[in-house]
Amino acid sequence: MRLRPGLARSMSPCMIPTRMILAAAALVVAFPALAQQAPQRPAQPQRPTQPQQAQAQAQAQGGPSSIGRFDDWEAATLSERGQKVCYAFTRAAASAPAVQGRGEVVLVLTHRGRSRDEVAVRAGYTYPNNAEPAGTVEASSGNIALAFFAAGEAAFARDRAAAVNAFERGRSLRLAGPGPRGGTVTDVFSLRGFTAARRAIGEACK
Repeated sequence: MRLRPGLARSMSPCMIPTRMILAAAALVVAFPALAQQAPQRPAQPQRPTQPQQAQAQAQAQGGPSSIGRFDDWEAATLSERGQKVCYAFTRAAASAPAVQGRGEVVLVLTHRGRSRDEVAVRAGYTYPNNAEPAGTVEASSGNIALAFFAAGEAAFARDRAAAVNAFERGRSLRLAGPGPRGGTVTDVFSLRGFTAARRAIGEACK
């Protein structure tokens, strides 16, 4: 399947407002605690959705602060309920097929307190219930398969250590998951700069 370059490659980094990119990744940082604990229940009227809750939480944190850019990755910090959270992220380099109204597609690594190396992808749309996106890291030694589980708009690596190890050895991550209207949506993320960005957030959140 041929992938069409996403927005991350149609605009140069200098053309994309840094605050916009940081905010998109910050939503992923705020979202996991809500998404992973959310029970599978019908939506209640007049109740904000998980993405809306995550956005409100990210805004309440006072905004992210950039540590620096490392090739295709960027590292940043934010304050969450008085606790420093460090994260590194990259936007999708290519996506197929196009999904109308899709939000930012971001791969994020997060250090939060004693929780380290949380790997999550913001899909930009809500996954179907019980979705299990499949990840493939392309490396010179051969492809590495990674299992993900979905909750709301996010997909999380089931084995953090395996994911980080693969990212440090690989060139790119290809994530394939069910689309919002059926079929399969595939996103590709560059891993160039991942190791340096991870090292930077490790230093920031010792």
